Amino acid sequence: MTSHLDAYQLTTLCTHDDEGRRDHAVQMAFFFRRMPAHRNYVVVAGLARILAHAATLGFSADEIEALDAHPLLGPALAARPALRKALIDLRGFRGRILAMREGDLAFAGPALDDRGQPVRLGERPLTVYTPLLRVETDLLRAKLIETPWLGFLNHLSMVATKATRIVEAAQGKPVFEFGQRRTHPDAATDASYAAWIGGVAGTSNMDAWCKYRIPATGTMDHFAVQASERAGISKGATETEFFRAFFRTFPGAASFLVDTYNWEEGIKHAVAASEGKLTGIRLDSNVSIPTLEKARALLRELGAPDAKIVVSDGLDEGDVTALAPYADAFGIGERITCSPDAPVGIGAVAKLTVNGYGVSTMKIAGTSGKATLPGALIATRYPDHDRLSLDGESIPDGGRPLLEEVWRGDRPTALADRSVHDAREFRACALAELPDLVRRTFPLEASVGSLRPLVASDGLVAAVRAHLGASS
Repeated sequence: MTSHLDAYQLTTLCTHDDEGRRDHAVQMAFFFRRMPAHRNYVVVAGLARILAHAATLGFSADEIEALDAHPLLGPALAARPALRKALIDLRGFRGRILAMREGDLAFAGPALDDRGQPVRLGERPLTVYTPLLRVETDLLRAKLIETPWLGFLNHLSMVATKATRIVEAAQGKPVFEFGQRRTHPDAATDASYAAWIGGVAGTSNMDAWCKYRIPATGTMDHFAVQASERAGISKGATETEFFRAFFRTFPGAASFLVDTYNWEEGIKHAVAASEGKLTGIRLDSNVSIPTLEKARALLRELGAPDAKIVVSDGLDEGDVTALAPYADAFGIGERITCSPDAPVGIGAVAKLTVNGYGVSTMKIAGTSGKATLPGALIATRYPDHDRLSLDGESIPDGGRPLLEEVWRGDRPTALADRSVHDAREFRACALAELPDLVRRTFPLEASVGSLRPLVASDGLVAAVRAHLGASS
């Protein structure tokens, strides 16, 4: 459905229709201009959601009725019955989509030329970027896909990138995503999907299990422990009673949340209730190295040396890096699903690159730094750099094309038939190819551009200079 639109896309569509350009063939690029804060790479995610949206592109009867009732658009569409009918008759995306693989890595930053020298445009460096999507379609559909497709790319790539960073910080210890209560329910499963691509070992989100068979797991909640309280009985006794009942329910998989009241007493109660056969404990407050050292010693002292210690408590990359030698696993909530250190997605935008008259175009935006690259781009990955060139230019051998055709005509291609588990595996392979400097996640540093060299072909540089010269 196409209800996720910005109003200006429909108002300007009316003008395009007046000019007879509704069916013009255009090309668009989806990309981000600069690296998000504290990021050396972006894990691309959201393609599966984009393709699902493409298959269902169209307006429902209720949506058409709502447009008719809009004080500005209603009269505009009534005066343009052919455009209104085109919206009613719209059934799916038609055109061509080239996209980066879900789980691949994207970059942006200052360009080098083919000889390895920085490219400058007057006083400013030329900024280039890995195109995430290249779309060829009619103008009407191009107006309707921009906002929802950017939403998918920004949200899922943000979460996949953050999850990857935290998984890297955990140094091989499992990380579980527990963040669905910190985001909108309609976004929670997308977040779990993206976090799985990013390498988490599982999620608390049962919908992610039902839809994608992403492992769903959890320990217990404070609610369950508090629900056992009764008048005249100590909290320690009721906590032990619930732990014992939980162990009977899950004798081979009982992990206990021990800090509802007092974490040290909670550990004692968990070990006693399970006769030392507990799988593990979870600490959700006041997590620190001394606390973990003391908890480990207490488990050994009580005869449960093999019990795992899972920690949560709002942890981020720095915390996880410090605690990794002392904890066995991590439960991360809003720090993955909301990515508070880079909370506005990855800054992805979509711009026209070839207009309906066949003209290669670029946004220049003066000296704002918001300029785009013109024309249809080709991106190629080599072992030590990425290269951006114009479609039709010769490509040096030895590289991997980053854009694949995932949609042709009115349906996806065979390359679109990949699962979230395929994307997870691809991300792991792509990340393993990065040098340590680029792969590093902590300490956090303000991004100053891509640490991975990005080369702009001579043809691309010439095209940019030509556009800038034509605008002056």
